[in-house]
Amino acid sequence: MSRVVLLLTGLAIWCLAGVELAWTQAPAGNPTPPAVAAAPFPPMTAQEQKFLDEVLGYWEKRSQAVERYRCTFRRWDYDPVFGPQNTFKTYSEGTIKYSAPDKGMYKVEKILHWSPPSQAGEKPNFAQRPDDFGEHWVCDGLSVFEHDHKSKQLVQRELPPQMRGKAIADGPLPFLFGADAAKIKNRYWIHPLPVPADVKGEYWLEAYPKWRQDAVNYQKVHVIIAQDDFLPKGLVIFDRNFNPVRNPARSTFTFESREVNWSVALQQLNIFNREFYEPKPPFGWKKVVEKYDLPPEAQAFAPAAVGGMNQAQLPPSGPPRR
Repeated sequence: MSRVVLLLTGLAIWCLAGVELAWTQAPAGNPTPPAVAAAPFPPMTAQEQKFLDEVLGYWEKRSQAVERYRCTFRRWDYDPVFGPQNTFKTYSEGTIKYSAPDKGMYKVEKILHWSPPSQAGEKPNFAQRPDDFGEHWVCDGLSVFEHDHKSKQLVQRELPPQMRGKAIADGPLPFLFGADAAKIKNRYWIHPLPVPADVKGEYWLEAYPKWRQDAVNYQKVHVIIAQDDFLPKGLVIFDRNFNPVRNPARSTFTFESREVNWSVALQQLNIFNREFYEPKPPFGWKKVVEKYDLPPEAQAFAPAAVGGMNQAQLPPSGPPRR
């Protein structure tokens, strides 16, 4: 299972592997170990700090109003070590669905793999592979269900009690839903990025992890927030060994056709909610149930990771402007 898969599923609020990344890698007795002692960027001006606080506050207010969400996504994975140097290694398309506070679905529906050109000077090839299936996760609020096509198994991983409900939003990348300004600032060094002159209606943020258990999985994250719905429309996860010249490994996501709290009839709502029911194993598959028991040191760490933080500032009356 790749690091990107773990991070994205944690980002999408539902993956038990995200719980493991967020908690079990923390040293015992040190609930919030710093990864970086100081912000890895120049101090913000008073105007930049005010702008950041307004963006985070408004983003939090918007996230709290989301009851139902669905979108399509596109993903480009760059891996110059095991793939091409100048382009992406794989391209994926899929669907994300969410129902507050703790149900969701993440499904990759198409994957194109890079292969080198047959002759020098030709363009590389991108094609699907036979019997190639992408990640497919479902969370019903109590368990995470993984569709493992290679092993023909439906793997059920039970969530520990403290990760059920809204606390699930405190996974390794709490950016897609459930944004909490105070928690984000407690966990990340975050600052606004300049937006290119030809880009309109977007806010760009850069976040570096403060905690070691996050830093072992990624170096930094770029979040692009759309001004029209104030939800993330793009995300870039930089590999923990990212270097813009020697190792530009990263994964880029765009979230498109975003819909929130659409009006639906009762029957249509029930159809939507069926996405999050416990799925049945396909014919010929085996169901595997994994009980999840946090070790004592992780149980002691977990409350400190998701609680005890200051309340976020009240959001501004309208979208922030620079």
